[in-house]
Amino acid sequence: MISYIIGDVRVINEEDFIIENNNIGYQIKSSLSTLAQIELNNEYKIYTSLQVREDDMSLYGFFSKDELEMFLLLTSVSSIGPKNAITILSSLGVEEIKFAIANNDIDALIKAKGVGKKTASRIILELMDKVKLMPMSNKKSTISPLPKNEDLDVAKEALQNLGYAQNDIANVLNELKDMDLSLEDLIKESLKRLI
Repeated sequence: MISYIIGDVRVINEEDFIIENNNIGYQIKSSLSTLAQIELNNEYKIYTSLQVREDDMSLYGFFSKDELEMFLLLTSVSSIGPKNAITILSSLGVEEIKFAIANNDIDALIKAKGVGKKTASRIILELMDKVKLMPMSNKKSTISPLPKNEDLDVAKEALQNLGYAQNDIANVLNELKDMDLSLEDLIKESLKRLI
């Protein structure tokens, strides 16, 4: 099992991307949310799941652990394969899916392409107990871009120079951006959370 890959994104397509690690290019199928957050020639830590079928072995990868966890939950539902799970994640965010399941909201789930009432009911039935145990926030699952703030830019650059992956840095700085921290404290707090 490949838990994650750290590498540089070399190609971005409509439904997948290629990340290079140690001179090997891994083709990773992904959601629109993840594809929207990555850029060519930047280094990322991508959380992955290898899906093996009789006639196919495919690697699926995501920008965040939350999205990977939701992908694994969705693929555990009978009649939902990896492609359907990607379509659902591309149509709805992780938090939106959690809220729909927790609140028995079939109408929210059928907004996803290819999901009818029967499939939405099955998702809710099979995942309700698991989703209720997961933390939920009111925020959307995608990471908002960092504000154009000199301290954040300097902190980001310093953390990149220390070898941390861009998406991990973005996650941490996004959490800290509203706190009134000096540059030194911002870097210290970021390091605590990244270690």
